[in-house]
Amino acid sequence: MSEILILHLPEIEQLILKGRYEYATTNLLELIEKYRLQNNNEQVYNCLNILVKICDKTPEISLNTAETLKPLINDSDSWIRLACLDILDRISRYRPNLLIELLEEIKSRLYDRDTSVRQLAVKTLGTLILNLHIDSNKIAYIVKEFTEKLMDDNWEVKLNTIRAIKKISKEKPRTIVRLEPLLSMVLVHLRHEDSEIARLSAELLKILGLTYISKENIFYLLLNLLHNEEPEVQNYIIWLFGEIGHERPSEIISFIPRILNFFKTDDYRIQDKVIGALTKIAEKNFKQVWASFIATISETRQKSERISLGHALYQLSQNHISKIFPTIFEELDNPSENVRETMALVLKRLFREYQIEIENEISGMLLKLESLYWRERKGAIQLIEKLINIGHIFPKRIIIWICLELNNNLDEEEDMDVKKEISYTLDKIQSRFPDTQEMIKEINTQISFLRKKIKKFNKIPSEFRETLNSYIDNFRFNTTEVQLKHLYDEILQRIQIFDKEINTFQYKRLAFEVLEEWEDTKIQIIDELTIIRSHITEMLETKEKEHKADLNAKINILIDKINILKAQFDYIKEEPVEEDKEDLITPDLYSKATLKEKFDNISLIRKNLLNLDLSIRELIINNVEFDDLFKPLIDKWISVKIEIQINLNKWDKQIKKMKDLLIKQINTPEKENDSYQIQGIDKKDLLFQIVQSRINSIVTYGFNGLKKLHHNMENSTVKLNSLIHKGQFNNTEKMINEISSQIKAFIDETEKKIDRLIEKRDIFNEYNDGFNLYIQPALQKWQNSKELIIRKLRKFVNKSRETLFLHQIKHYLCISNPVSFDLLSNNIEMDKERIKELAFKYINEEKLDAKIINSSLFIPELETETAEINQPSIYKQVRTVGNYLELSLRLNNTTNHDFRDLVIKLNTPNYIKVRGSNLFKIDKLKALQEFRFKYLLKIDRKEKRYSSPNEIVLRIYYNLLGHPHQIKKSMIALDIYK
Repeated sequence: MSEILILHLPEIEQLILKGRYEYATTNLLELIEKYRLQNNNEQVYNCLNILVKICDKTPEISLNTAETLKPLINDSDSWIRLACLDILDRISRYRPNLLIELLEEIKSRLYDRDTSVRQLAVKTLGTLILNLHIDSNKIAYIVKEFTEKLMDDNWEVKLNTIRAIKKISKEKPRTIVRLEPLLSMVLVHLRHEDSEIARLSAELLKILGLTYISKENIFYLLLNLLHNEEPEVQNYIIWLFGEIGHERPSEIISFIPRILNFFKTDDYRIQDKVIGALTKIAEKNFKQVWASFIATISETRQKSERISLGHALYQLSQNHISKIFPTIFEELDNPSENVRETMALVLKRLFREYQIEIENEISGMLLKLESLYWRERKGAIQLIEKLINIGHIFPKRIIIWICLELNNNLDEEEDMDVKKEISYTLDKIQSRFPDTQEMIKEINTQISFLRKKIKKFNKIPSEFRETLNSYIDNFRFNTTEVQLKHLYDEILQRIQIFDKEINTFQYKRLAFEVLEEWEDTKIQIIDELTIIRSHITEMLETKEKEHKADLNAKINILIDKINILKAQFDYIKEEPVEEDKEDLITPDLYSKATLKEKFDNISLIRKNLLNLDLSIRELIINNVEFDDLFKPLIDKWISVKIEIQINLNKWDKQIKKMKDLLIKQINTPEKENDSYQIQGIDKKDLLFQIVQSRINSIVTYGFNGLKKLHHNMENSTVKLNSLIHKGQFNNTEKMINEISSQIKAFIDETEKKIDRLIEKRDIFNEYNDGFNLYIQPALQKWQNSKELIIRKLRKFVNKSRETLFLHQIKHYLCISNPVSFDLLSNNIEMDKERIKELAFKYINEEKLDAKIINSSLFIPELETETAEINQPSIYKQVRTVGNYLELSLRLNNTTNHDFRDLVIKLNTPNYIKVRGSNLFKIDKLKALQEFRFKYLLKIDRKEKRYSSPNEIVLRIYYNLLGHPHQIKKSMIALDIYK
C-alpha cells in the first residue's frame, strides 16, 4: 500500500500513457480516499478529472470506481458532484448494471441546486432507464419522477429531459404509465420560446400520438390546438398532421378538407407547412388529397385563395410527378371553370420543368391509338381533345406533333366512331391553330433538308480517302501530311456543327428516324475516318522510310562527288603555278599547254566547288527535318571545302602576282618595237581581256548561283508551310536561318573573289577608261542582281517569320485559352513587348480574331472549340440481359497528340450498382489509338420504382501537353435501361 501512496498525479498520468490502467486506477482511488479524508477537495477534483479518462476501460475498473464514488455523489462541493456524475454517465453507457445500487443517489441529483449537475443527472438517469433491465414497476416510478423535470426552471435541463423521454417512448413505451401529466407538459412546451425545445416537444407529441393516444383523439386534439394557438404553434401542429396522417392514412381523410381551409390565411409560412403536410399525407392518400383539392377549388370564389390552392397543387404535383398524369388531364374536362383554369395554370408551370415527362405522357396517349380495342383508342382521342382545349399553353411543336400523328392514324383507322372522333379533333386543331398545315409543310421541308445533309456526310470518307490518295500518288508527301490533319479537323468540326444543329432541331419528336440515322451515320463516319487516317499515317511512315533511304543514297552520291573533287584537287596541287619569275610573261604565253591546262583545271575546281556547295545546301534545306542524317556529309564537306578554299586563295595570290608582272611589263617598255605589242598582241589589251574573262566567269557563276538560290527560296515556301502546319516550329526557324545564311554566304564569297581581282582599279583608268569599258558592265549587272535577291530574301524572311509567329500564337491558344504573354514569351523565345506588337498587328489585319485582356490573349470562339478538338471521342453500346446492363465503351484519340495519365470513373444512381471496379487508369493513349472497356451494371427494379431517372455520369481526367483536362459524359439511366 505504501508503494501506491507515494505515486503522485503526474506519475499516474505516465502510467495511463503506458497502458497500465488497473495500476493507475488503484493509485487514483487510494488518492481520492486519502484526499477525501483530508477534506482536500481540490486534489479530489483533480483525481476525478484523470479517472474519467479510464473509468470504463475494464469491468473491474468500473466496479471499483462506482463503489468509491458512492459517498462523493452527495458531496457538498458542486464541482466534485459534477465530476462524479460525468464518470457515472460514461459507465452507464456500457455497464449500466454496475450502477443499480446508485440509482437513488443519481435520482437525488435531479433536484440539485447546481443546474449543471441537474443537466448531467437527467442525462445519466435517462441512459440508465433505457439500458437497465429491472422491475418494470420500479422503472415506471423512476420515469414518473424523471418526467417531472420537464417543469425545471433551466431550459437545458428541459431539453435533455425531452430528448431522454423521446428515446424512452420509442424503445420502452410501457415504462410511461401516466400519460396525462406528460401530455400536458408537452403541450405547454409547444409554446416554449426556445425553438429547439418547441421542435423536440412536437416530435415527442408525434411519438405519443402514434403510440399512446387513440387514432381519432389525436386528430381532434390537434385540430383543437390548430384553431386556438398562435401561428408559431400552428406550424408545429400542421407538421404533426402530415407526419401522423402519413402513418394513419385512413383516419386522416376526414380532416384533409379542414387542413385545406388554412389556405385562406395570409401567413405564407402556414401555407407552406400545409403544403408540406399534404404532400406527406399524399404519399399514401394521393387520390383523397387530390379529390379534396379539386372539391375545394371548385367551391372557392376568392381568386387569391384559388391562386394559393393552385400553387399548393403545383408543389403536390412536383412531389408526385409519377402519379399526376393522366389525372391532371382528366380534370381539364371538369364542369367547374375554376378547376379547368387552375389545372391549365398548373400544367403550364409543370411543362416548364417536366417537359420530357409531359411529352412522354402525350406519347403514351398517342400509342394507345394503336390499341386493339376501339374504346381505348376513342378514350385516348378524347383525352387528347382535352389537351387541345388548353393547347395555348404548349409550344406549337406539340400541337403539330399531335396533328401529324392523328393524320397518320386517320388513314389507318377502320372503326367509324373512332374515325369521327379523330376528324373532330383535327377540325378543332385547325380552327384553333389555322397555320398548322403550313407549319407541317415547313417541318417536312426541314426534315428533307436534314436527310440530304446526312447523305452528303455519307460521301465524306470516300472523298477524304480519294483526296489524300491523289496527293500520295503525285508524291506530294508534305502536302499529304498537312492536309491529313487539316481535312480531318475540318470534317470533325463540320460533324460537330451539324450535330448541334440536328440536336437543337425544334421538332425532334417528328424526326426520330432522322436522329437515329444521324447517330448511326456519325459513328460510322468517324470510325471510317479514323481507319483511313490511321492507314494514311502508316503509308506516310512507309514513304518517310523510303524517303530516308533515298536521302541516304543522295548523300552517298554527294560524298562520292566530294571524293572526286578532292581527287581533282590533289592532282592540281602536285604542280603549283610558278609566279616569281619575270620571264614568265613571254610572247608564247598562250602556247604553253601546261599553264593553260592548270588555269582550266583551277577554273573547273572552282566551278565544281560552287555547284557542289549549292547542291549540298539545297538538299539540307529541303530536308531540314532529317538534319541528323547529314552530319557525316557536312563533316566531310567542311574539311574538303576548307582545304580547297585555302589553296584557291593561294592560287589567286599567284595569279595576282602574274597580273602585277604583266602590268609592270606594260608600264616598262624594253624596246621600241616591242614596247606595246608581242607578236601583234597589245599587252594592255591582253591584260583587259584576261581580267574581263575572269570577271565574266565569276559573275556568270554568281548569276547562276543566285538564280538557283532564288528558285530554292521560292520552292521552300511549301516546305515551310508544311513544317508550320505540323507544328515543327524549331525546324521552321532553322530552315529560314539556313536559307538566309546560304544566300548571304554565297554573295559574300562572290564579292571577295571580285574584290581580289580588281583591287588596282587605277591602272585601268590610265588607258582610255578601260575599267568602265571592259569591267563595269559586268559588275553593274552583278550589283543589280545582288540587290534584287537581297530585297527578295528580306521580304521572304519577314513574311515567313510573321507566318511562323502567327501559327505559334494560334497553337498555344488552342492548348490554353486565354494564354498569357509571359507564357508566349517563354515558349516562342521572344520579348513580351514584341509579341504584344505582333498580336496587335495580327488583330488589326484581321489575321487573328482575338482580344487582349489583362496581359493575356483570348479567343472567345475557341473557348468551347478548343475543348472539343482536344477531347477524345466516346462511343457507347448498351446490351441488357435480365436485371443486368452491359455498357461497352470505346475511347478514341482522334487528335495528333498523346493523352497521358487518364483516369476514367463511372457514377451511377442509387438503383444501379457497378459489378467490379468503376475506375480505369491508363498511363498513355497514343494519337489515333483507341481504348475499349466495359461496365457490368445491376439494376434494382424495386428501388428503381421509387427513384427518379438520375444520370449515369462518365468522367474522364487526362493531361494534354502538360495541361489537365476533364470530360463529363452524361447518360440518362432510364433511357439506357429502355
